[in-house]
Amino acid sequence: MIAVTCRNGKHFSVDPTLIERVETDPDTVVHLVDGTKYVVTDSLDHLLRTIRDHRAALTVVQKRLSGGTAQIADHASSVRNGTLRVERRQYDRSVESGRSAADRRRVDGSPEPDEG
Repeated sequence: MIAVTCRNGKHFSVDPTLIERVETDPDTVVHLVDGTKYVVTDSLDHLLRTIRDHRAALTVVQKRLSGGTAQIADHASSVRNGTLRVERRQYDRSVESGRSAADRRRVDGSPEPDEG
């Protein structure tokens, strides 16, 4: 989601994948694929930079997750001024494992240490 500001001063978010086109004659008008139109105060250049940054941040996160790196939580705070944070869980919580919360295991396969 990207943040935009309407001409009436209200701030809201738009999914950039739903933007069909943007007109700039004379106001900046964002047209969504469902036919919704928003007149925004942001310039076309600002909107394009925001969409580019959003897509770049998503690409970075997807590549780091697919690469299996454990450092993503450490580096995610630097993506998009700290607004995007992704962490990997220490324990496997998948339903397919059929294990209860007491039987959880670490993602690396080692058993959970005893708490006593």
